[in-house]
Amino acid sequence: MLKIQTYTAELAGTSYEIGYQFGKLTAAIPQLQATHTAGMKDFGLKQVEEAAKLFDRWCPGLTEELCGFADALKVKPEQVFFYGMTYLLPRCSHIAILPSRTAGRKPLLARNYEFSHEAEDFCLIKTSVTGKYSHMGTSVLHFGRDDGFNEHGLAVTMSSCGFPVGALPYMRSPKLKGLQFWAVTRALLENCKDVMESIKYLEGMPIAYNLNMLLLDKAGNAALVETMDGRTAVRQINPDSQEQMLYATNHALIPDLQSMEPQVMAHSARRYEYIEKQIAHQSEVTKAQLKEMLLAKYPEGLCCHYFEEYFGTTKSMVISPSDGIIDLCWGGRSENGWHTYDITKPLEDGMQTVEINLEKAAPGTYDWQPLT
Repeated sequence: MLKIQTYTAELAGTSYEIGYQFGKLTAAIPQLQATHTAGMKDFGLKQVEEAAKLFDRWCPGLTEELCGFADALKVKPEQVFFYGMTYLLPRCSHIAILPSRTAGRKPLLARNYEFSHEAEDFCLIKTSVTGKYSHMGTSVLHFGRDDGFNEHGLAVTMSSCGFPVGALPYMRSPKLKGLQFWAVTRALLENCKDVMESIKYLEGMPIAYNLNMLLLDKAGNAALVETMDGRTAVRQINPDSQEQMLYATNHALIPDLQSMEPQVMAHSARRYEYIEKQIAHQSEVTKAQLKEMLLAKYPEGLCCHYFEEYFGTTKSMVISPSDGIIDLCWGGRSENGWHTYDITKPLEDGMQTVEINLEKAAPGTYDWQPLT
């Protein structure tokens, strides 16, 4: 058992002001400052300029926020770790359910996020940048977002599609220069009101990460957006569709992309089959049922405690975009408690100590098998 510190925070102002505020907070914590200003080998001024052009096109305001952060810490922009990690190993499970299939007749988006406890922010943050939509979600390297929802009722979650892509040695090298998923997620939350606007916004966006992204809005529209080595495929559903639910784990689901990686890790197939068995044919899915599924222990459920293998459930959540509410549980343990946050209310700065279990996965968990 290991104790972990989690955080909540709210930031508001211009992009530069928000970055500067966070920089001042970071400067007071030497360990946190070291994490954010580690920089990356072979990432210099030229790469920062290329990244800034990409950010300005697809994530407007992010460059100013990073500049404010660097100024507050009195470091050069190329020393900010976020640049090298974002300019281009999470796993995860997530489920989008339209109103016709939920007990409360409201759309719901549920997700687990699996990664290493040492690479997780453990921070829920509400951000209101001047001129952009306010949104609430969990952060990655502070400036990025793993997931979240905004004031207009758009919710976004993601999982890796196939083997994770990134700048670290143990990840697959990206096939193109482009964005990591955490920049994509934040860009959508700050600039789009619904699923249709999100799909339009994504057109032409260079996404270097291979992802399964689920989009859901309060009107009951949903989409699965898959990317694989620069190619993108989309599956959409709405209240009139035959399908009323989308779910994904860590392998390609859309035929156009399945041929590019026709294998699946055993754990991804197992979790996908579990979701299908539990709710695919159910018409009265409840929040309580989703929470139980998220914390049910793998291989019978979706929750994993293999943190030292980059496969531990750092957070579980159920988002109700029509109500503007997120229910969040840290660390994959019901003992840590489910906490409810409302986007229309202030998010007070706070800390909570939670516990996580460190376990080892059974042999065969990461084996590759044919995609059926």
